Amino acid sequence: MSPFPVRSLRTPEVSSQRRWLVALAVGFAAEGAIATVLILTQSQSVYGPLLLIVVACVMGWKFGRLRGPVAAVAPRVVFVIAELIRQALGGTGGADPVSTLVVGVSAALFIAFFAWIVGALRHRYKPIGKAKEPTEPPGQGGASWRS
Repeated sequence: MSPFPVRSLRTPEVSSQRRWLVALAVGFAAEGAIATVLILTQSQSVYGPLLLIVVACVMGWKFGRLRGPVAAVAPRVVFVIAELIRQALGGTGGADPVSTLVVGVSAALFIAFFAWIVGALRHRYKPIGKAKEPTEPPGQGGASWRS
């Protein structure tokens, strides 16, 4: 018995805000790490952008059909805004702001589709948090080969 009074017990459920924050934090960490490596190595490889698609699929699988796409697209929105600011401050190279915005929006829609479709398939075939339906007990059934 504790000498300290118990004011309230914490519920075991995770709040909705925490789920959103975790999804966004994972999205920013994963895509930020990939973007940092691509920028620092000045890579022209195709594998970095392909990893962003894989990250979007994993986000959709893990966080569902709503949180997954939002968490996969949020870093991209920040990247596009940072690029527009860099262009406005006279950064070297790059295209005009309109084409940057068009490419950013189309890439965000492309990534959001992958995250959404994977999340929708997961929701359809393997719902998160739903208990498995019991199958027939072992050793009982009409199969003649069981003896």
